[in-house]
Amino acid sequence: MSRSVKDTGTSYIVMVSTDAELVRMAKGAIATGDTQKLEIVGKSIGELGAEVREFNCDALIIDMDASSVADFETLQKIKRMVGPSVSIIVVSSNFSPAAARILIQLKVADFLVKPMATSDFVRSINNAVNAGGEDHQIEPQFLAFMPASGGVGNTAIALETAAILNRYGRKLGRTTCVVDLNFQHGSCAEYLDIEPRFDITEIENAPERLDRQLLDVMLSRHESGLSIIAAPNHPSEMRTFKPALVIRLLDLVSAYFDYVVIDLPRIWFPWTETVIMGCNRFFIVADMTVPSVRHARRLLKVVDEKVGKQVEAKIIVNRMDRRNNNAGLNASDVEEALGAKLAGSIPNNYRLVRDAVDRGVQFDEIEANNNVTSALTEIILPGEAELQSSSGRPGSGLLSIGRNLLKRKAG
Repeated sequence: MSRSVKDTGTSYIVMVSTDAELVRMAKGAIATGDTQKLEIVGKSIGELGAEVREFNCDALIIDMDASSVADFETLQKIKRMVGPSVSIIVVSSNFSPAAARILIQLKVADFLVKPMATSDFVRSINNAVNAGGEDHQIEPQFLAFMPASGGVGNTAIALETAAILNRYGRKLGRTTCVVDLNFQHGSCAEYLDIEPRFDITEIENAPERLDRQLLDVMLSRHESGLSIIAAPNHPSEMRTFKPALVIRLLDLVSAYFDYVVIDLPRIWFPWTETVIMGCNRFFIVADMTVPSVRHARRLLKVVDEKVGKQVEAKIIVNRMDRRNNNAGLNASDVEEALGAKLAGSIPNNYRLVRDAVDRGVQFDEIEANNNVTSALTEIILPGEAELQSSSGRPGSGLLSIGRNLLKRKAG
């Protein structure tokens, strides 16, 4: 009887390839275990014979020459021999429109062009072995948070967003990961009282070494089910990393998690723009002070100039105080200043946040149905609707500040 994910809970994947680099990537991307098992057949497609009938797999990955008529003829024979129950993924380095049309006619599950991103490779396999499983075919959602100024609560908001998505996603069988990109002064692990395990020195000079197995070793896990990628603090070192390291990390994370929440540092690094452009939603976090709101507007302008229509940036104002302040800044001043760029505001509940951080727990463990979580949920999952990708609508432009408090003179 054929081995099958449906029968055993394990998906069996066979790759036919003589490409050493592709095989290395596949072994790193598919951590053989209880859920997936990978077998490599070190042959070219032309060397395959009747043994394909004995593969007994859920997905068959075939590395072939998409410009070779002979390879296509062999592919057609293989498809007949394995039958409709086996999903076939074709990999090639020389696709053409004509080749794509033939593959569509052959009804292969997917076709990928070398070199490919690890996330695309893993997602293609998951889609193939879970055909018809809608939850496995959703694109990963990236949400990034960047502080407008120091001490605005960026990390607390990023972590609570991840907690909200984690609770929501678990009902749908989806996973959530927090990536702390503040490699020098990050606090995500500290806030949750877990050990930061992402050892950058292992991979900083060779990002390609980061694969599924190494990622598993470097992940920190919270008892709530959240996964955290955080590096140990090095306060005395001002370290910069090549964009390739960050891109490789996020590419790999996107292959294994449905929701990815990024805590960005305030400093703009060479890779910051790339990270923002890859996000579905990007938030600048400010607090209810004149300097912070001004910094948020400046940062928003920079983001709009650099990424344009590719992502719509919004501002979250933390610690919003809605009491009337005749001598200072009011909530109405902030709302008028930010206009359509205001994603929402978070009430000032210092005691709740302080207690949660001191105890290393999530907000709902301190107080169920608290006002901070409720306000943030309305921003992240309004009406508890499904999280959608950003549509890339053009920004409406910055609104000029009309209040004297936000235009105050120096001194």
